[in-house]
Amino acid sequence: MTLAISACGDDDSSDDETTEATVAVDVPDVVGESVEDATATLEQAGLTLRVVRRDGEDVPGTADFVETRVNVAVETQDDGTEEVTEVVSVG
Repeated sequence: MTLAISACGDDDSSDDETTEATVAVDVPDVVGESVEDATATLEQAGLTLRVVRRDGEDVPGTADFVETRVNVAVETQDDGTEEVTEVVSVG
């Protein structure tokens, strides 16, 4: 899976020109894995995992951009483990 991230320039600019930056990161497919397994898989690829949504509820997090961070949604299973259900974003 490859995700592309883009950002626009400063809104305070007096002209209509915007600056756009794109970052492409190859993210291993971790959907369906436990958080522990997904963390290990991502670490092997030089990435880190952060849970941003748990059981349908957003989890507070920082707004900083970290190119190697993978933000995921998880659902708690009947046995108490958490399973990755979605890669929400990278950064």
